[in-house]
Amino acid sequence: MQEYREPLFCKGRVLKKESLEALRDFPGSLAELGYAGWSDGILFGFDISFEDGWLTIGKGAVWQDGQVILAQQQSIPFHAYNEPVVVQFRLYPAASTDDFNIRPYEICIEIGEAEATGLELARFRLSEGARLRKEYRNLQDFGTAYNTLDITRVPYAGPGGVTVSPVLLRAFAHAIMENGAQQDMDIPFVFLCLNHPPVSRECLLWYLSRRLRVPYRELGHREIYERLIQIAGHGSCQTEQKRKNLGPSVI
Repeated sequence: MQEYREPLFCKGRVLKKESLEALRDFPGSLAELGYAGWSDGILFGFDISFEDGWLTIGKGAVWQDGQVILAQQQSIPFHAYNEPVVVQFRLYPAASTDDFNIRPYEICIEIGEAEATGLELARFRLSEGARLRKEYRNLQDFGTAYNTLDITRVPYAGPGGVTVSPVLLRAFAHAIMENGAQQDMDIPFVFLCLNHPPVSRECLLWYLSRRLRVPYRELGHREIYERLIQIAGHGSCQTEQKRKNLGPSVI
């Protein structure tokens, strides 16, 4: 017969090595069970804001190589105005000391529109003196080129494969419910987006395939975003994006 032991740290008792080991192993073992079969990616957090020349990235958690990595809040001086930038989270090979297993990481800004070399946290193009917006007017607004935090490419960890931001899917769900033109398969998917983040990649791709009546295939994050806009009733985002790329939005 096996048994599960939960350490009790009671006054007057000798602190035992076995109790500390059980305390150490519990969160890691729970995470391994809870996220088994999940892709590497963002789990929670990493809220981004800008004020007085500083870009602040809040606390966050990623799932990488079978381990939860916790990141602390970080502030980075920002001067790359009117340039496209990508905020990235980069992990480096683990190292060990006598007391700790250490996983180095950095949060950095890369200028340009190329694909991220780490885990992308967001991208934007900020005009000097403007506010970095995170309040989106509609689903299309997530892709506004200037002064808006673009999270459409953020790779979230998910069962069976990387998936898209729960914030983006909630905005899609609200758009579907508000436009009053739902199809039968929309409602179950909408409630899944609202009540069960993250939505698995397989579920998302099959929904897009069936809803648009196209063959099932792998899609990049940007392709997924464009199809969500199409379903939500805002038309193709490409024409609108060309207009937005002409210059800064008026804030």
